[in-house]
Amino acid sequence: MLYVAIEISAGLWAFLLLTEGRGLSATTAGLCVSGYWGSLFVGRVVQGVVAERMGVGRVLRGSLLGMTAGALLIALPAPAWVAVAGLALVGFAAAPVYPLLTLATPERVGAAHADRAIGVQIGTAGLGAALIPGGLGVLFGHTSVALLGPALTVLAVLLLLVHALAGRRSVAVTG
Repeated sequence: MLYVAIEISAGLWAFLLLTEGRGLSATTAGLCVSGYWGSLFVGRVVQGVVAERMGVGRVLRGSLLGMTAGALLIALPAPAWVAVAGLALVGFAAAPVYPLLTLATPERVGAAHADRAIGVQIGTAGLGAALIPGGLGVLFGHTSVALLGPALTVLAVLLLLVHALAGRRSVAVTG
């Protein structure tokens, strides 16, 4: 839920942040948002190969840290290029998270329960894609789209914490 909320929120609200919040032209902001989605694509291709060599756990941890770093760049009250760099980093870092979490589900919950657990993952991903970006839109309507960076940062930190706690619990259960 948290991962998909970050991915969709960044892509959905970045244009508004870059135009209204950072003063970029619509054309430039559109290209930058396309770059975000492109970095997500490139990241899936590149990091899929890296995960085969380095392992799922290492790539996931690196990706979650990269997403948090990118969100922090977006949150900085800095020139537009810093937010654009943050978006690219979020996209590239986020790329393998959903596929790798799904791939590693049997290891976390056991093969006998993996099908149901993956169903829950897909269902909560849909909720994360629908509820959180929409809720952020309501928030931005009452405040400012400048809160996109802080919101993404909070979501990324929560995702890091949930992943760390789930990993600790998984080790306790299987170890």
